[in-house]
Amino acid sequence: MKRNFLLTTVLLFSFAISSYAESLPHPFKILPQPQKVHLTNQAGFQFGSLQQLFITGDFKAPVMGTLLSQLPIGKSSARGTVSLIIDKSIASFASEEGYIMNITKDQIKITAKSEAGLFYGCQSLEQLLEDARDYKKPLPACTITDYPMLSYRAVHFDVKHHLDHMNYYYESIDRLARYKVNAIVFEFEDKLRYQLQPLVGAPQSISIDEMAALTKYARDRNIEITPLVQGLGHATFILKHEQYANLRELPWNHWAFCPLNEGTYQVLFDLYRDAIKATPGSKYLHIGGDEIGNIGLCPRCKPTADKEGMMSLNLYWLKRVCEFAKENNRIPIFWDDMPLQHAGLYTSTWSDDVTAAEATEAWKKGVTTLDSLQTDFPKNCVYMRWNYSMAKQPGNILALNWYKTHDLKAMIATATNAEGGMLFQEDKRDTGAASSGIISIQSFIQLAAEKNISGMLCTAWDDKSPHMENYWRGFIAAAEYSWNPKGRTLDEYDAAWLQREFGLSMPGYKNFTHQLRKGSELWYEALYKKGSFFDDDNMLQSTKQVEHWLKPLEGRENIPFDYTTKLIELPDLKSPGLWSEKYKDKIDKSIIEINNYADVSEKLKDLCNSAARNKYYWQLLLAIYNFQTSTPRLLLALKQCDSPDKSKQKAGIEEVQKALNAFHQSWAQLQTVYGQTRFISNPSNFIPDRYFHFASQREDLSWMIQAQELYEGMIKKWLQSQS
Repeated sequence: MKRNFLLTTVLLFSFAISSYAESLPHPFKILPQPQKVHLTNQAGFQFGSLQQLFITGDFKAPVMGTLLSQLPIGKSSARGTVSLIIDKSIASFASEEGYIMNITKDQIKITAKSEAGLFYGCQSLEQLLEDARDYKKPLPACTITDYPMLSYRAVHFDVKHHLDHMNYYYESIDRLARYKVNAIVFEFEDKLRYQLQPLVGAPQSISIDEMAALTKYARDRNIEITPLVQGLGHATFILKHEQYANLRELPWNHWAFCPLNEGTYQVLFDLYRDAIKATPGSKYLHIGGDEIGNIGLCPRCKPTADKEGMMSLNLYWLKRVCEFAKENNRIPIFWDDMPLQHAGLYTSTWSDDVTAAEATEAWKKGVTTLDSLQTDFPKNCVYMRWNYSMAKQPGNILALNWYKTHDLKAMIATATNAEGGMLFQEDKRDTGAASSGIISIQSFIQLAAEKNISGMLCTAWDDKSPHMENYWRGFIAAAEYSWNPKGRTLDEYDAAWLQREFGLSMPGYKNFTHQLRKGSELWYEALYKKGSFFDDDNMLQSTKQVEHWLKPLEGRENIPFDYTTKLIELPDLKSPGLWSEKYKDKIDKSIIEINNYADVSEKLKDLCNSAARNKYYWQLLLAIYNFQTSTPRLLLALKQCDSPDKSKQKAGIEEVQKALNAFHQSWAQLQTVYGQTRFISNPSNFIPDRYFHFASQREDLSWMIQAQELYEGMIKKWLQSQS
C-alpha cells in the first residue's frame, strides 16, 4: 500500500506541474523540456529560409548538429539568419548554461551568458529544425527562456566487463550533448592502460592518450569526463594480481585493500595520477569507496577496528585520498554508503520496509556516531548519496538533510538499470512497485531539486553487461529531469524520447514494450528451478540467471557440484504428462510468447525500417527478441515430446532439434549485432579476476548463455537415451 501511495503521489505531482507549463505547439518537442516558452501570434520561421549564422562578439561558433553546422558564418544579420550573442548581463537566470531563444518569421536569435549557454541553445534549435523538416511545419514564433536546475548532470560509463569501440564513445558524446548532459563518470577499472602501474591495465585497455583525446572531444561539447577508479573495495581488478597480494586485507580475498598498508596508497595514487592524466582539465576525481565489508580483519587493522570502530578505517582511507585529490587540483567524489552503514543507518536509506518512525528512531541513535566523527569527514569531498528506487525513504531524506546541516557537499546517484540485466527490463510504473528505472530517476532528481542539490549521476552498472543501447532511455530521462525536474510526465517523456531519438510516434509504445519485457522475464527464468540460489546444504535452486553461479562459494571450493541440478529436468517419456503438469506455468507463458512472435517481430522489423534516426537500436532489439524467443520455442517442443503418443513423441524430438538450431542461429545473429559497437571477447592474454558478477564468468559473450549450453548438453544425453 505504501508503494502504491508513493507512486501515485509522484505521478500526480508530475502531471500537475506539467499541466501548468506553457509548451511548444504540436509537433515540436525539445528534450529536455525548456523552462519557459512564450508563444506569439506571429508567423513562424520557415525551415527552408535558413541562410547563415552571425556571431556577435569575440568567440567561435559552438560545435553544432547536422543541420546548423552546414550554415556559413555571415558578416551581418539579415533574413534567414541565426544570430549568436553573448550577454553577461542577462537577469532572467543565474546559470551560465542558460539561454534565450527568440524566433520570428525572419530570423532566430540565441542569447546566453556564456559559450556553454549558446551551445545548449543551438542544441535546442537543432531539435526544432528537425521537427520543422520532418513535419514540414514552420518553427513557431516564440521566446524560449531555458536553463538547468542541476548544474552537474552526469551519466555513467562502466566498462569493468566490456569495452565498446572508440567510435561508439565519440558518437555517445554527441548524443549526450544533444540532451544537455554535461558530465560522464567513466569507471575505468582495468580498461585504462596505466603507465605507472602497467600490470593493472588489461591488454585491450584504452591508452591514456586515447582517453585524453576523447576528453577533449567531450569538452568541446560541454561535457566533462570524470574518471572513476575504485579505491578501498571493489579492487579485484588490481588485487587479482599476485604482485599486489601483500596489499590485500585478507591474503585469499581480492576485494579490499588494507587501509593501513602504506603500499595501498602508493598503488592507488599511481592509478589516480594516470586517470588524471587521461582526463586533462577535469574538475572531479571519483574515488569509489563503496561496499567495503571486509576490512578491520588483518593483524595491522584489527586493533584499530576493535578500539575505534570500522568507520575510523574508512575515514582514514578517505582522508588520505581526499588529500591526494586536493594536491592534484581535483575534487573527490565518494560513494557514501559505508559511513552510513557503520552508523547503523544505511538500511533506512533504501529499504521501503523501514517506516518513518523506525527511520527516525534509528537516526536518533546513529546520528550520534556520525556527529562524533563529523570533523573527520573531509570538507573538500562530494558525498554521493546513491539510491536506485523512488528515493523517498525517510532515512534517505534524513541523510541528505544531515549533509546539508553539516555543510558537506552532496550529490545524488540514481540508475538507468539498477539490476544490470542484459535484455528488456521491467518498467514497473504500472505495477505499483516503488523501484523502476525511469520513475525512480524522475523521483530522486525531483527530491534533489527540492533539497537544492546541484549534482546528479545516472549510473549504468555493467554487472550483467547489457548492451549500452539498453541504457539510453534512462540516460536521456536523467537529462530531462536534471535539466527540468518539473517537466514532462513519464508518458510525455516517452513520446518525446521516441520523437527525438528515432523520429517516431508510437501510441502503443507502453503495451509493446510490456510484451518485450514479459518475454525477457520468461527467458531469465525459463530453464531454472524455483527457490533460492544456495541453501545451507549447498543445494542449488534458482528462479533466474543469478550472479556468480559458476564460481564456488568461498570455503566450498573443493565441494563438487553439478550445476545442471539448478536447471529444470527433461520429460520422462515413460511417465508422459508429468513434466508438462509440473511446468505448466512456464509452458503457458511460452505459448503466449510464441503466439505473439509474428506480430512483435514484424513490428520490430517495421521500426527498423521506419526510424529516421538510430535504426541500430531497433536492429538490436530485434536480435535480442529473436534470441530470447528461442527458449520458449524449446519448452513447447519438449511439451510435444511429453505425450503418450509415440508419433507425437517422435515429432516432438524433431521440433526440439529445430528449436536448438533456432537458438544457435539467433545467438550468432545477436553476437553479430553486438559486435557492431562493442568488442565481444577479451584477448587471449587477458587475466580474468572472476569477479562475482555474472558477466565476468567467461572471456566472451557466452556468459549470456551458460544455462542454455548446460541444458543443451542435458538434451543431447536425453536424446541418446531415447534412441
